[in-house]
Amino acid sequence: MNQNTASQVNGTNYVPAYAKAQDTLDLREFWKTLVRRKKLVLGITGATILLALLLTLLSSPVYRATATLQIERESTKVIDVNFLNPGDIRDTRDFYETQFQLIRQYSLIESVIDKLKLTEDVIRQSLLGKIKGLFSPVDDANSKTALANAIIENLTIEPIKNSRLVAIHFDASSPEKAAEVANAIVEEFVETSRVRRLELTGDAQTFLQQRIQDAKLKLQESEKALNVYAKENTIINLDDKESNTSSHKIMRLSEELVKAESEAIIIETDPARQGELAAARKRAELLRDALSEEEKKALIYQDSRVAYNTLEREVETNQALYQGLLQRLKEINVVGEAGSNNLSIIDRALPPLQKFKPKLSTNLVFAGLLGLFLGIASAFLREFMDDSVKDINELERQTRLPVLGLVPAVNEHDPKKIAQLVLNSPKSALAESFRSLRTTIRFKLREQDDEAILFVTSARANEGKTTVAMNLASAFAHTGNRVLLVDADLRNPSLHKLIGTRNQQNLVGYLSGEYPLAQLAQASNLPNLDIVVAGTPPNDPSELLANTKMEAMLKAASQHYDLVIIDGPPILGLADAMILSSLAKITLLTVHATDTSTSTINNALKRLQETGASITGIILNQVKDAERLGYGDDYYHYPNKA
Repeated sequence: MNQNTASQVNGTNYVPAYAKAQDTLDLREFWKTLVRRKKLVLGITGATILLALLLTLLSSPVYRATATLQIERESTKVIDVNFLNPGDIRDTRDFYETQFQLIRQYSLIESVIDKLKLTEDVIRQSLLGKIKGLFSPVDDANSKTALANAIIENLTIEPIKNSRLVAIHFDASSPEKAAEVANAIVEEFVETSRVRRLELTGDAQTFLQQRIQDAKLKLQESEKALNVYAKENTIINLDDKESNTSSHKIMRLSEELVKAESEAIIIETDPARQGELAAARKRAELLRDALSEEEKKALIYQDSRVAYNTLEREVETNQALYQGLLQRLKEINVVGEAGSNNLSIIDRALPPLQKFKPKLSTNLVFAGLLGLFLGIASAFLREFMDDSVKDINELERQTRLPVLGLVPAVNEHDPKKIAQLVLNSPKSALAESFRSLRTTIRFKLREQDDEAILFVTSARANEGKTTVAMNLASAFAHTGNRVLLVDADLRNPSLHKLIGTRNQQNLVGYLSGEYPLAQLAQASNLPNLDIVVAGTPPNDPSELLANTKMEAMLKAASQHYDLVIIDGPPILGLADAMILSSLAKITLLTVHATDTSTSTINNALKRLQETGASITGIILNQVKDAERLGYGDDYYHYPNKA
């Protein structure tokens, strides 16, 4: 109860000092939201688990067979043929990913389909797939393609970590088909790879044979050119030694020339041998001419020898190329005959002993987590969409009105018993709440100088205003106050039903002039409490309430009773509430805490403000969680001993 802060100064709108929007994240509020919406969360979670259970039990089983394949980075080399397989410098992951995609290739899968004569029943079709098939059936022309796609979708390639082994999984409708198809796929892949390598070897052989033929022709041409040149230039090789002796002649002539010139010099120094000098000089000159001639021949031979060596080297090069190609061809033939491959089947697939899916435990756990997530999301979504009162401070801030009291929700469903709980269950939490509300209203009445007339209304119907008015009247009467409770809801009167009295000598009759004022009030079963029943609903309730007799009756009642409580109709859509609010000194707005939206409350207040009427405060009815609204857990749990 907010007694100290609930105030209205000079008729102005109430603004609580502590009414402040909170922007901080409150984990406790999240938990409270989940507790409030626990039925929704548990319901969605349970429904999801139940749906998963039904789908699991109704689903056809799927069996998985696994074959193990070893994939080497490069094929085992029987002979090192580097020119044929120079090595791949790309990332190893690219190589293995290429192999995985080759296993999934359409041509391979279609070959397996043809070999095993597979039909669509090899694949277990899910419920979603069956529904999809009804709307988009596959024609016969595309049936093989559709089956190949289905097989690829059920084919799983799993590299085994830290090894060159690969597990090939296949999911089928039966254990035997799963193993048969898995083995056929790996066998077809290995065979396809072997054939591809043999084709590569054959292409290499054809290529080498053509190159050898070309090299042979070039070798023959170079040898012929060398032979022709040697003949033209008189170059003869014997055991790789030159037969030309010009160099030896030059050396011999040089030695003889030196010797002849030396003898001529000696003779010239001996006068006695002046007759031999001319002959010596003649001989030296002849030797000099012969040496000069040999040197010219040597130069010519040297030039021809350079061209000869060039032609000879060309012959040697062509011969080496020809021999190398012949050797390569022999190696290729050996490799082709060896039939080496980089793929090996390590384990063949065996029919599985139990189904792979659906797994009941896994599906139920997943469904539970999914349902819990959906339930929590739905709870917060509903909480976000819920415009009902969630916080008293926020309600007071929006309405600029104090909340004068909180009436707890009860398990009782009989309206008659609820209306008299203060009388029949004085120790209940509801009775205590009305006693607290009674204290607050007394402080409000002390601020009034004239009649103590209290009007209880609501924004719309079924918010409990009549039970609030009845229990509040009982709370005041129980303390000795003389109270008059007036049922002014002429459109839907209910007070006489709750109390169990006759609907005679009623307000409609008085306002219509059928009954005098003195015969209007009836005694109730509670001392100090009198009531005025409404009577039969009239055709013009607003006109009757606007009659001066209504104001006269209230003034007269305020002189004979300590408190007059008016139970009136709701505000929205009716003019009756505005009339009664103008006649009362205090107007209380009853709000269903968990059902009435704040927008409805604001619309009702706006309608009253348009007519100049004002409301003193708000009573929150049917409160199930006081802590949620801003009060502690023990708001209604203070011990009350007899």
